[in-house]
Amino acid sequence: MESLYIAHPGPAFERLADAGSNFLQRVREAVNQPDQTKRLRKFGIQEAARMAGKSAASIRQAEAIDPRFQDLGPTERDASGHRVYTLTRINQYRKLFGTERIRPYGSQAIRCIVTNFKGGAGKTTTAIHLAQKCALEGWRVLVVDLDPQASSTLFFGLIPDVDPADTIGDVLVDNPTAIDSVIRETYFTGVDLIPSNLTLQNAELILANPNSNQSVELGINPIDRLLHALSTVEEQYDVIVMDCGPNLGIMTLNAIRACTGLLMPMQPMMADFASAVLYSQTMASVLSQKKIAHPLEFLKVLVTRHSGSAEAKDTEAMIRVAFKPHVLDSTMVHTVEVERATNDFGTIYDIEQPRGSADAYKRAMAAVDRVNEEIIEMFQTVWRRQAEQVEKAA
Repeated sequence: MESLYIAHPGPAFERLADAGSNFLQRVREAVNQPDQTKRLRKFGIQEAARMAGKSAASIRQAEAIDPRFQDLGPTERDASGHRVYTLTRINQYRKLFGTERIRPYGSQAIRCIVTNFKGGAGKTTTAIHLAQKCALEGWRVLVVDLDPQASSTLFFGLIPDVDPADTIGDVLVDNPTAIDSVIRETYFTGVDLIPSNLTLQNAELILANPNSNQSVELGINPIDRLLHALSTVEEQYDVIVMDCGPNLGIMTLNAIRACTGLLMPMQPMMADFASAVLYSQTMASVLSQKKIAHPLEFLKVLVTRHSGSAEAKDTEAMIRVAFKPHVLDSTMVHTVEVERATNDFGTIYDIEQPRGSADAYKRAMAAVDRVNEEIIEMFQTVWRRQAEQVEKAA
């Protein structure tokens, strides 16, 4: 019988890490393009027209007679000869048609934290789908991965073995104004990323230690570092999405301090409901502290991974009663298409050809869109309120 005894666990875990990294690299190569760089899919003319706020006929006419459109070069065609469009080109069309997304004057970038104590609630799936939907609508987006597990980083095609200097950790410890140096463009047009890896755990320890967090040298409280950093770049973006780990460490506290709104995903299960109650109690204590307390533009609970079972519906009803009026109307249903995309380090928005039936894919897309469109409408409500306040003050 094989012995279970391990005399030297360190090297054993090192072998596990090496083997796992090799497999992750192979998976990444399999799901990405041949050049190992993920690429955003192209859109047919009907999709492009809807995204540009025009009809397909209007696009064809503009391409035929308007020199501004012709200056963009010939329209790309797929193997069947049909017109296809990149998101970059669609954004150019939005500008030429006058339908591009522009925040109202006086409004500020949304800084949305996606957080919960409970693992498996769909935080990263929620954050990434929201970020990508915002970009598809034409908004400028920054995703900040604050989870050492680096799931968001993986979703954007990066193996999380990036240099520690390329994560938010070193920036928050040494120089918050250097945040520009760790922002990366992603394959998804309109979405930038600050990646993560396990070295963020080191930053957690350093920032929590008064002897090493450089509070005196920088003159910035350790939990104010992310707020300070984002203030130097937020004008470049419309939406900043912060994906936090399932904890209340100093990175999450930084995100809470920096956010203007909070989104809490939770499954309709009793264990998740109990965890959400504990989370709410903890947040009540945290946000009562003067050094952290600040107003929020929104506080919303999103019911995620809804199975549609009777038990899930009963728990959802309880959530809606207990947490009223903070629960979003839409729910993120548990679908095979989303699960398959996630397993390939992707999203429903990445899929060109669904593995299952076309109807299943359409239902999954519709469900994800309903959630994100409700959240984006909430963002726009915030922007309108901010713009009105500035106008009244003028």
